[in-house]
Amino acid sequence: MTDDRTPLVRALIAHPVLAAPAYPPPDRTATDPAALFIAWLLDALAAGGPDAQVVTLSTVDAAGRPDARVLVLRDVDASAAAWHFWTEPDSPKARQLTARPDAALTVYWPVQGRQVRLRGPVRPSPGCSTPSPALHCYALHAAEAEFWQAGPEQRHLRRRHTRTADGWTDTGWTDTRLPAN
Repeated sequence: MTDDRTPLVRALIAHPVLAAPAYPPPDRTATDPAALFIAWLLDALAAGGPDAQVVTLSTVDAAGRPDARVLVLRDVDASAAAWHFWTEPDSPKARQLTARPDAALTVYWPVQGRQVRLRGPVRPSPGCSTPSPALHCYALHAAEAEFWQAGPEQRHLRRRHTRTADGWTDTGWTDTRLPAN
């Protein structure tokens, strides 16, 4: 039997998927997503992985098409569950957020095998300082947060949080398994 897959497809299939070394399991008691995010970010910074503070911001353009870009996270306000970033007020992302203020932030720390996904409204954050008056601060106020911890043999832990009128609800850590290539 011949293998008619392209060299790229063969290479992608052969490459380990979200393989992470054994890493200490996540704190199973943390129920506040901002506090858990800060702990994971501090772990990533301490581990010395490149660009631990870099996130992907996803918005929607005027035609309803998704748009994503990489930017630098500037702060996390745990009390408000707000993730801060800077941008020029006339940038495409600022215009998109003015027209449709819902967005998503995604971060992946490969050294720890951790991923976090956040979704919620984005609003200007005038109390946040920037190094230049040409930059404005915005904050994504998380309504949903998902934490994902890679594990050996493609077994992973996942925890989802949803903001309610009374605070946060969450699924607790659930064990999942990635499908084989």
